[in-house]
Amino acid sequence: MSRLHLSRIAALAAVTAGAGVPAATVAAAPASAATATYTITDLGSLGGGVTHGLAINASGQVTGDSFLSKQVQVPCPYPQPPNQKCFANLDHAFFWSNGTMTDLGTLGGLNSQGLAINGSGEVAGESSPKGPGPDEPFLSNARDHKLTALPFMNDAFGIDDSGQIAGQCNELPANPEVFACVVSSNDTITALGDSVPPLGNSNLSCGEAVAINNHGQALANCDGPALPENGAVVWTNGTPTVVGTLGGSAAGRAINNNGQVVGIAQTSTGAEDGFVWSNGTTTDLGPGFHPAAINDSGVIVGGQFVDSGGILQNLNTLIPAGSGYQIQSATGINDNGQIVANATDTATGQTHALLLTPS
Repeated sequence: MSRLHLSRIAALAAVTAGAGVPAATVAAAPASAATATYTITDLGSLGGGVTHGLAINASGQVTGDSFLSKQVQVPCPYPQPPNQKCFANLDHAFFWSNGTMTDLGTLGGLNSQGLAINGSGEVAGESSPKGPGPDEPFLSNARDHKLTALPFMNDAFGIDDSGQIAGQCNELPANPEVFACVVSSNDTITALGDSVPPLGNSNLSCGEAVAINNHGQALANCDGPALPENGAVVWTNGTPTVVGTLGGSAAGRAINNNGQVVGIAQTSTGAEDGFVWSNGTTTDLGPGFHPAAINDSGVIVGGQFVDSGGILQNLNTLIPAGSGYQIQSATGINDNGQIVANATDTATGQTHALLLTPS
């Protein structure tokens, strides 16, 4: 899953006047997605013309955030002439399915953002609160899309099909630290790392869990003596497995149901390359490819690119010529090979969320 903070989205606004299992042998991939071409579905918007797609589920349902037509006055970026008034579109989380985009609303504030979606259509994300304060995580149910605040969490970045949410939990009364965690549908909190007892013997301190698969394996970014530098760790039933590096630190971005991990890692020379970790082996994907997601066939997307079987292709060469879109960032891929990506509309310059379907 790709993560964006609401503060970053605000900057993008036009200011104008279950039970875990160990990683298994990777399933054989179907026909290479690198030879596929894609049809395009523009997801539309909530009225303001700009949409960011951030996650996709097995059914091709998508979440992210989209501008509303309504604008509100915001502080102007410095410097501005005296008495200048600046405005920005409201920006709300959405649920998109079969051509219909539903506004998920907020927890009382102005803006919200969907960050993850499971097979049932439940959405985890974050929202600005009604009053002052930091963004708050939420869960949107699949029935009527009502938002429920997650009081145990600071951030919610991933959700599996059983409703377990991976992210960062609040400090507890006996412990001043925030910590990586998984919260189940009955509000049971599982801490990852040493921050909270009883997991006090892993020699790892994990600040946040960034993703979770349908076997309950959580991907967290941690530090500690067990790691040469900050690194990605897969947690399975409370047991950590350190993801191999390229010689320096490694930040995990996504995990699939086979336990494969993708992310960005520093090499021994300090370069930042994409990587995939599979069955204990770390493969360098090169400096120009920063993965955001991986499906169960091992097809990886990120930026403008798709990688299947080690064949890297630019998605802009795989969509119809003259489409009017320039893909900038692919953020998710499902097991049907459908990709959610964000593209520039070359006529308007606006960002549009696209669903790319293999043809």
